[in-house]
Amino acid sequence: MEAIMYYLICALASVVVITVMGFSKAYTSYALGDIYVRNSGKVTLNPKAHFEIIGFILFIFFGYGWVAPIETSSLHYKDRKKSNILVCIVPFIVALILAFVSVLFYSFTSKILVHNTMLKYIPQFFNTLAVLFINFFVFNLIPIYPLYGQKLFQTLLPMDKALSFSRYEKVIQIIIIMLLLSGLLQGLLNSISQVILNLLIFPIRSL
Repeated sequence: MEAIMYYLICALASVVVITVMGFSKAYTSYALGDIYVRNSGKVTLNPKAHFEIIGFILFIFFGYGWVAPIETSSLHYKDRKKSNILVCIVPFIVALILAFVSVLFYSFTSKILVHNTMLKYIPQFFNTLAVLFINFFVFNLIPIYPLYGQKLFQTLLPMDKALSFSRYEKVIQIIIIMLLLSGLLQGLLNSISQVILNLLIFPIRSL
């Protein structure tokens, strides 16, 4: 029963993270003038618009995953370089903010629901949500498709360097997935995520 509840909580938290992260990128691009992303139906909190089965499964069983690719257009941006960087960075900022909020909710609910067997899974949900938001932040910094770090990396690199890197992107993508499935990459990512989680928890401990 506990194992079933654990995976149900992971699945629900994964849907929340995938939806919010997909929406945050799409809405940021739309707010900066991107008409294309609005017409593609991505500026929505409907989970179906951001759901990608492999990314979802990886989230549930490995704690790291991705959202459905969100194609943006810089055609109507006023400042293309700055806007492209913002579209890449805002979701990472949102992930950290929501991870902190989730930690706050976990701290609050775990104190008041500690003896309530019927509602004991609520704090666990917020804890899982915080971890997955942080994991999204860490994992998506890797500059490969379909992770958010890819667009940021390409934007910051000179054009010729970005094109050279893109030639090896598929190979790197396969290597990253294999390392994640083998557990070798997961250990490193978990260590980084734990450091960030501890930093978020630190100011809450004094409350």
